[in-house]
Amino acid sequence: MPNRDIFFDTMNQQILQITSEPIGTGQERVCYRHPQDAGKVIKIQKGATDKQTRRELALYKHLSRRKMNNFEHIPRYYGMIQTNLGEGFVVDLISDFDGNVSKSLWWHFERGYPVAEFQPYLEELKKYLLDNLVVFSVDMGRYNILFQKTSPHQARLVVIDGLGNHTAINWLDNIAYFARRKIKRRWRRFIGRLNNYSAEILRANDLAPRTLDAAYRRAG
Repeated sequence: MPNRDIFFDTMNQQILQITSEPIGTGQERVCYRHPQDAGKVIKIQKGATDKQTRRELALYKHLSRRKMNNFEHIPRYYGMIQTNLGEGFVVDLISDFDGNVSKSLWWHFERGYPVAEFQPYLEELKKYLLDNLVVFSVDMGRYNILFQKTSPHQARLVVIDGLGNHTAINWLDNIAYFARRKIKRRWRRFIGRLNNYSAEILRANDLAPRTLDAAYRRAG
C-alpha cells in the first residue's frame, strides 16, 4: 500500500469538530488546540490570503525530502486536516514542562526582560537554523518565537511562525552554501529588529531590566 502524502492528502477524512476558543491569532491564521490531542495545534486560515501557509508547507516538504528529523527549534508537522472551521494543518503545540503554553519573546520584553538575557538561546537557535538549512522569512519576529521551558532547569527558543521563504525565486535554497548565506543575512536583520524592539519597550514603559530565573540563565 503506498505511503500517504501528509502534505496534501485530506481525502476520506472525517470533519473534525472544533468548539474551543483559539489559543492564538495571527495576521493570516487562527490556532486552535487539537480537540483529540492536547499536544498539537491546528492552524486554520482566517481570510483569503494563504501565503504563510503555502510558504510553511513548502519548507516542511523540503525538509521531509531531505529527511531532516531534528525538530528541537521548530514544531513538527503532522499533515492537513478538515475541520468544521475549514481546512487546517497540524503541528506540535509548544508548551512548557508544566503544561502551560510557552510565552513569546515579546511577552518577556513587555515585562522588562531585555534581549541580552536571551543571547545564548538566540545563538543556539541560529546554529540550528544554519545546521539544518531552515530558511525563515523576513517577517519572523518577536511574536512568533517562544521561550519554551522544557524542564525546571532547561529552556530553548522555538520558531512557530515566519518559517519558509517569501521570495518568488527560491530554488537556491536547495544548495547549502546559498541557503546559509540567506539565513545569515536575514538573521543579522532579525537581530537588529529584536534589539530595537527590546530597547524601545524598556524606554517606553520606563522598565528596569530584569534577569531570567537563575535556573534559566546562561553565560553569554
